[in-house]
Amino acid sequence: MKKTKVKKPRRLLCYIDFSDHSYYIVEYAFELAKLVDAELFVLHSVTDIKKAAGFYVPHINTDLLEDQVAKAARDKMYAICHQVVGEEIDADHRLVTQGNPVEDINRVIEEKGIELLILSHEMSRGSLSGFRSDHVERFMKNATIPFLVLPVK
Repeated sequence: MKKTKVKKPRRLLCYIDFSDHSYYIVEYAFELAKLVDAELFVLHSVTDIKKAAGFYVPHINTDLLEDQVAKAARDKMYAICHQVVGEEIDADHRLVTQGNPVEDINRVIEEKGIELLILSHEMSRGSLSGFRSDHVERFMKNATIPFLVLPVK
């Protein structure tokens, strides 16, 4: 029997969707990062309004709207992290991106050298929370790093 040596991850990425269980996911990821002495990044991806609409929407300044949505997401990210762990997760480790969650996660994995991804699975919905089922399937089929899925109710 061949023995393999499992390396401790040095950088963790926790993806949250701002639902009620996001607090639990951040706390779990933070405690895990402390346990293995790793750096923790927390990520949320907001929808790209222009791409979601798929057409020109007159009378709405979509750039301003997207800026306001991103600012609100950064504020919510700060509130969640601050409530769970105080100032332990600084602004450089609280990431808010705009676009497709799977693409954003993969980009952050590459850019930050992430070695373990932490996601949640809402058992009553039957799909990873924050993701549509086609995103989940795409992500899992093409995962480049190990990931940990935490069940939540």
